[in-house]
Amino acid sequence: MAFTSDITLFTLWRFIAGVGLGGALPTAIAMVTEFRPGTKAGSASTTLMTGYHVGAVATAFLGILLIEPLGWHSMFIAGAVPGLILLPLLYFLLPESPQFLLSTGRAEKAREIATAYGLNLDDDLDREHKQEISESASLSALFKPTFRRNTIAIWGTSFMGLLLVYGLNTWLPQIMRQADYDMGNSLGFLMVLNIGAVVGLLIAGRVADIHSPRKTALVWFVISAVFLALLAVRMPLVGLYLVVFLTGVFVFSSQVLIYAFTGENHPSQIRATAMGFSAGIGRLGAISGPLLGGILVGMGIAYPWGFFAFAAVGLLGALIFSTSTTLRNRTRVVVHQP
Repeated sequence: MAFTSDITLFTLWRFIAGVGLGGALPTAIAMVTEFRPGTKAGSASTTLMTGYHVGAVATAFLGILLIEPLGWHSMFIAGAVPGLILLPLLYFLLPESPQFLLSTGRAEKAREIATAYGLNLDDDLDREHKQEISESASLSALFKPTFRRNTIAIWGTSFMGLLLVYGLNTWLPQIMRQADYDMGNSLGFLMVLNIGAVVGLLIAGRVADIHSPRKTALVWFVISAVFLALLAVRMPLVGLYLVVFLTGVFVFSSQVLIYAFTGENHPSQIRATAMGFSAGIGRLGAISGPLLGGILVGMGIAYPWGFFAFAAVGLLGALIFSTSTTLRNRTRVVVHQP
């Protein structure tokens, strides 16, 4: 992408890059879920995702530094370099999932890694649903009676969650411009929104470890809706920055809690598939969010109705996710063998 100005080739390279990046995140979340200590699925996922938002903030700073003197192509070089550096590190230093090794008959290697990282190979979900999921492919297993209800709830909620994330990140500055704030403050709101996202992820993970990702996600989606609606209310600039910050705290971590719930409530054999489809269906919401914001901006009614529309999406996300059910017994004591 950094070495072409041909729109056809650029589109092709961007599509292929999207395929790679789209698969990287759910795979990473599935893996940290398997290496988490005990039932800490919430903080495992949210801590991982802080990197995503720190990267988003860093990208904004890189754009300021690189685009004017070096051109927009330089941003893609800046994006590729970290991947090239990480590739050999991941290959040589990242351990394989012990549950995956166990499922492929490499029990000795699985036990070696599990011992090194203090993991328990006796996963209750793997044991209880082994026969049910071994009889079908990973995708069809998601619609077995045990998982069907959660699959539908996760897909619907992921759609709503990423609609909010991408809708706000794309259109917040323009919506604030329609509300007569200057461009400096409008971009400042976007920065504060993402700073709030990082803080929110750290808080949400700790809360989810105590109260479960499901309960926390339900509360987070409802609170997100409240703060999104408050953004439609005119208030002093300091108060508005505070509300934008709190909106970031709850909106972005709401979706990540869905990933945490997905990882905790699927056996290792289908966990990555469940995570991938959660993110994939969510990407349809990521497309719809900017489209919704663009329509409202084009009609000149993004302020205040855009915030009310996003608030309704948050409430709908909570309603859909309320149909989910927790499969893993969080009161189970996990014994780590030395």
